[in-house]
Amino acid sequence: MKKKSLKKYKIICFDLDGVIINSIKNMEIAWNKTSKKNDLNIQFSMYKKFLGFPFLQILKKLKIKKDFKKIQKDFYYFSNLNLNKIKTYPGIKNFIKYVLKNYIFCIITSKDKSRALKCLKNNSINYDLILCPSDKIKGKPSNESINYIKNKYKVNNRDIVYIGDTVHDYTFAKNSKIDFIHARWGYGTKFKSKYFSNLPKNLIKFI
Repeated sequence: MKKKSLKKYKIICFDLDGVIINSIKNMEIAWNKTSKKNDLNIQFSMYKKFLGFPFLQILKKLKIKKDFKKIQKDFYYFSNLNLNKIKTYPGIKNFIKYVLKNYIFCIITSKDKSRALKCLKNNSINYDLILCPSDKIKGKPSNESINYIKNKYKVNNRDIVYIGDTVHDYTFAKNSKIDFIHARWGYGTKFKSKYFSNLPKNLIKFI
């Protein structure tokens, strides 16, 4: 299959967890401690099924009835205690450096902004724009973040590509009517996608 050249794009968008950073150990520790503290009795394997959604949406999907704000506060607390467990994937930094020189580099993540910024700073990752769920912009799979980017940079859907690792990221790209590259090194299971890469270093093949 002939691969589409990324040079046709103007903006390269990345998911954060499972694409740029491997934070699975951090999340596992934070969730297990949060689950225990709040008597949730929900294994991390269940939580993991919904990675890619904003945290509060995950709680809803897990059918938790308790105080969401307290659970969220506890999770963020335990996560921040273990930020040293988060590392970048081999090869991703080199690709990001290339993107920064040739394209607009945006990060669209379901992570809260405070922790996302800490993760990026701790791992020396530069970027042009980062978008997280907020009162002004809905998180994935809503297309509001892509609409924001289109308005900010005066570009069209065809000018943007999103690189993500889960089927939820694929749904987000589909809802946004933009191209999608499946990062198969991440947390998500394999699924049918027109464009995919098994390793971060192989993303360069699309250019």
